[in-house]
Amino acid sequence: MIRAALISLALAMPLRAEPVLSIDITEAEGEHFGAAMAVALEAGAQATSLSLYWDDLEPDGPGYAPAFDWPAIANTVYPKQGLSLTLTFSVIDTLTDRRRADLKELTWDDPRVTSAFTAHLAEVLGRLGDTDLRAIAIGNEVDGLLQTPAEITAFARFLAAARSELARLRPGVPVGTKLTFAGLSRQAERWQPVLAESTALMVTYYPLDAGFAARGPDVVASDLAKLEIVAQDLPIYLLETGYPSAGCRASEADQAAFLRNLLAASTATPRIALVSLTWLSDMAPEEAVSLARYYGLTDPCFTAYLGSIGLRRADGRAKPALEFLLER
Repeated sequence: MIRAALISLALAMPLRAEPVLSIDITEAEGEHFGAAMAVALEAGAQATSLSLYWDDLEPDGPGYAPAFDWPAIANTVYPKQGLSLTLTFSVIDTLTDRRRADLKELTWDDPRVTSAFTAHLAEVLGRLGDTDLRAIAIGNEVDGLLQTPAEITAFARFLAAARSELARLRPGVPVGTKLTFAGLSRQAERWQPVLAESTALMVTYYPLDAGFAARGPDVVASDLAKLEIVAQDLPIYLLETGYPSAGCRASEADQAAFLRNLLAASTATPRIALVSLTWLSDMAPEEAVSLARYYGLTDPCFTAYLGSIGLRRADGRAKPALEFLLER
């Protein structure tokens, strides 16, 4: 009788919903963005991502004057397709300070910086009035640039000011800072000031070793278990995740295995709310070299990783990872 009661209870409990699936939409060679978006939707994308750079949107000091008004463009395109958005204000982009030029010499918690940024948030969010926002990240992989406790504390205060303004502009949308899996798993305590000002743990997750070689597709479950410990009571947003299909210890078969393992482990990890796949299409080889230089690296393993994490090849041909998504 006890066993029957337990079975009845289990059947009555709601099934664990899969995390929201987001795909960073990038075009194949010669492809229109609309065609790429259709592929992402067919693969099951419920959301996509948009990264914004303060020094691009305000290139000449105070005043919103971008060459391309990406927030307004996104607001025109994505709601019509039923796609939500994860939004990153890349005030730090891994190794680079992307603040407005007139603010870069100031500390992050200087009132001139926080007041300028809260005004910037209002300017951008005003252009996204029709867009469903799943998460807002302030900074991308900030552990690449912030090094001292004083810098981290100042940035945490900057984040607190941004979160307060976002609570007014978009109440209920999770806010945090994108940190790398490596930075979090090795030095979680160091980032507690930032996590204390976050309403979600936001992570970029690419399972590579220190030499940028793939660690293997079977590490996912143990890696996500580490994130659960760090997150404590925060929901987890994997705002970038991917696996190379070429280069150092990588293959298309392993990339597909990683994706299968990632989605299974994410579904089994209740705190994971969203998984964002980076990205839909491989970039051309010369683009990978250029992006590696932006990060100050010429390592062939790193360049191969950047150039092969797409779900399909640069010419648009599907890899096994994309075929898995299309068939499931």
